[in-house]
Amino acid sequence: MLTVKNLIKIIFLITMTVLIQLEVIREKGHWIAGGNLAFPVLLAILLWWPSYFKKWK
Repeated sequence: MLTVKNLIKIIFLITMTVLIQLEVIREKGHWIAGGNLAFPVLLAILLWWPSYFKKWK
């Protein structure tokens, strides 16, 4: 179920991912694989992990 809280998290995740990708391209001159690929995964874990702790209690 899509809640307002999850929608805000999704929008934040997409926005931050795009900004990181654009900054990497601006700094390096080209897109590179590496930390900028790991960033969205780590951000998603940070945003959604607390909800899993609440479900397990």
